[in-house]
Amino acid sequence: MRILLVEDDPQLGDGLTIGLRQAGFAVDWLKDGNSADQALQSETFDFVVLDLGLPRLSGMEVLSRARRRGQNMPILILTARDATGEKVAGLDAGADDYLVKPID
Repeated sequence: MRILLVEDDPQLGDGLTIGLRQAGFAVDWLKDGNSADQALQSETFDFVVLDLGLPRLSGMEVLSRARRRGQNMPILILTARDATGEKVAGLDAGADDYLVKPID
């Protein structure tokens, strides 16, 4: 299974990449929304882990663009934004789940 991890925090991104690879997943780690949007247009992923607070293009915009293109792979939002309105907006935009950092 190929996972696209979109996370701009180096420590969290590195830890997630290592853990996912140790679990047997192929992981592509990108650190900004624009690169993620381009990768989603040109490559195939089975799953996306997406931060919302990204440089160059927000995670919400990456999510919205992917869904408008008809991409239906599962997308998990992983973010520090914990307001109920943010969660509702993310799920309404097409996220399959929404987790708030920090996570265990």
